[in-house]
Amino acid sequence: MYRGELRLEDGENLLWQCSPRPEPAEERNRAVLVALTVGWVLAIVVFVSLGQSTFGAVLAVLGIVSAGWSEYSRRQGADLVEYFVTDRRIVVDSDEEGRFGRLEYRIGRLAEPELQRHADGTGTITFAGGPTLRAIDHAQRVYEHLQRARNSAGEAPAE
Repeated sequence: MYRGELRLEDGENLLWQCSPRPEPAEERNRAVLVALTVGWVLAIVVFVSLGQSTFGAVLAVLGIVSAGWSEYSRRQGADLVEYFVTDRRIVVDSDEEGRFGRLEYRIGRLAEPELQRHADGTGTITFAGGPTLRAIDHAQRVYEHLQRARNSAGEAPAE
C-alpha cells in the first residue's frame, strides 16, 4: 500500500479525502515578511548607489532563490500528509523523511469532534485523544460527515 491509496473494508464508503492546504507564507507572519522584504530592497539600493552593483545583483538573486525555496518547502510539507474519512474510520497517511506512516482511528470510538474555522476558509477538526485534521478545505462539510458517521457507527465512544 502506498501513500494516497486506501483499501476500503467490505461495505465501507469513502466520504472525503485530501491533504491539508499549505499555509500561505504571508499569513504566517506578515509583519516579519514585510520588514525583511523592505530591508532586502534597501540593502540592494544602497549597494547599487555605492557603486557595488555586482553585490547588489547577487543580493537580488539570493533573495529570489530563498523566496522560491521557502515556497517550495512550504508546499512540500503539506503534501506529506493525506487524510481519508470513511463511514467507519479516519486514516492519516504521512511521509516524513521517506518513511511512510499510517494511523487509523475507528470513528465510533472517537470523542466528539470539535471544529475550529480559520480566516483563510480552512478549518481544523480535533478529537480529544485522537487525530487532528489541520488546514482542511470544506471543514464544515467534513465535520458534518464525521457527525453522521459517528451517529451511525454504533460503537461506544471514548469520553
